[in-house]
Amino acid sequence: MFEKQKIVLTGSPSSGKTTTINSVHHAEISCYEEVSRTVISASQANGAQRPFLEHPLAFSEAIFESRLHDYFKQSNAPVQFYDRGIHDVVAYLHELGDDVPCSMNEDCINFTYDKVFIFPPWEAIFKQDAQRKEDFNEANKLHNALVETYNAFGMECIEVPRVSVAKRLAFIVENL
Repeated sequence: MFEKQKIVLTGSPSSGKTTTINSVHHAEISCYEEVSRTVISASQANGAQRPFLEHPLAFSEAIFESRLHDYFKQSNAPVQFYDRGIHDVVAYLHELGDDVPCSMNEDCINFTYDKVFIFPPWEAIFKQDAQRKEDFNEANKLHNALVETYNAFGMECIEVPRVSVAKRLAFIVENL
C-alpha cells in the first residue's frame, strides 16, 4: 500500500505530536519515539533543571545522536514515523542563538525526510510538565525556528490541522 518513506512529525512543544504518533496502529508504519524526555530525565536526576539551557551543546549532541541512530534503524515497515527529527536539534540551537557544529549541519544536509508534518502551537492543549519547561510564547518561537530550519534544508513543512487526534492521523496518512 505504501512506498518506502521516512516521515518526521515535528512542531512546538505540547502540540500533539506524541499523542498522534502513539495512536498509530498500522502494520506498514513503524514509529520511533521522542528521545528528549529520556535525556532530560537523566540530566535532571544528575541535578540539571533545564539541561538544554544549562548545557546546550552536550544536550543537543545526545539528542542528535539518538535521533540519527533511529534514522538508520532497519524496519520491515515501508513507512517510518519519527517523533521529531535531527533537524529539530539545529532549530533549537538556532533559536537559542548557539552555533551548530559543522558535523550536525552536514548530517542535516545528507539525511533528510521524505515528508515533514508540522504541528502548530495550540494553546488549548498546551501543558508544561517536569520535562517540558517551555512556556507558550517559547513554543511559538520554537515553531517558527522549526519551519525555518526544515525549509532551509530543502524540506517543505505540511501543517497538521488543529483537530482531533484521529483526524490528525488521517490527515497525515492521506498526505503520504
